[in-house]
Amino acid sequence: MSRDTSMDFDGVEADGRAVAGALDAGGVAALFPIRVVSRLTGINPVTIRAWERRYRLVMPERTPGGHRLYSRADVELLRAASRLIEQGVSISRATRLLEEPAPRRESRDDRLLERFLERLRALDDDGMSAVFEASLARRSTGKAAALLDELPAAAERLPRLEQQFLEAWLEGLLAFRIYQRMAQADERRVLVCSPAEPAQRTWALVFALGLVGSGLRPTLLAAPDATDLADAARRTGCATIVLGGTGLAWPGITADDLPAPAFLEATRGGFLPLGAELDDARRRVIDFLRLESDPS
Repeated sequence: MSRDTSMDFDGVEADGRAVAGALDAGGVAALFPIRVVSRLTGINPVTIRAWERRYRLVMPERTPGGHRLYSRADVELLRAASRLIEQGVSISRATRLLEEPAPRRESRDDRLLERFLERLRALDDDGMSAVFEASLARRSTGKAAALLDELPAAAERLPRLEQQFLEAWLEGLLAFRIYQRMAQADERRVLVCSPAEPAQRTWALVFALGLVGSGLRPTLLAAPDATDLADAARRTGCATIVLGGTGLAWPGITADDLPAPAFLEATRGGFLPLGAELDDARRRVIDFLRLESDPS
């Protein structure tokens, strides 16, 4: 079955024509299209697809257009399967022998985050978008949200330049999503406020992105004082207010000062509890507004 598996990755990567398809539109490296994988392993593309479909031997990523992209680990797995078959082992048994433990399969989400941060370090906004779109193209419930929800914690460890670049990318994504949405006459607005710290701004942006997908219209404010916050709430007619960060980030602001119900992470008189986990906090706000609009 193997025609020539001696070709190494560096040799393929040095051949621009061979790997032109291995980089997606955003330049996300170390992923190979099926024709390159076929050259590396000596396995026919039809066979590779059959092994994926019937035995789930490999689980390639997908481009937004649906094309398969294989990692180096996928290539090594295919090579190992080919060697076992040459020794007389059936493909079904080879798959069982080579099957990844569950933690390794689950690490695909971690690889998405690693590739995203790699593109962020290069200040490659197109590459960041490509990784994000690849997560959407996987058609696995919650995968894209999981990638975004990892970013606030990652932002705390980033140099300031990368924090600012990430914020700008998230702002562009949020603006695009708001533009794309189907506006409703009874659309409910949520005022999402972030403290001055850059990582908290990232949290607010990611939080707001999740609201757009739930039919709500988020409006962001950066570190408003009590007067500006109350004024913004009245002008927007928001249904609720979300104060990111801890209660210590909002001195001088009380629930009585505000014209709409307000969420805060720390329990404080008059505020609704937001909680510390981002996804849980978002769900609390969505559920609250849903119950408020339909108390039955």
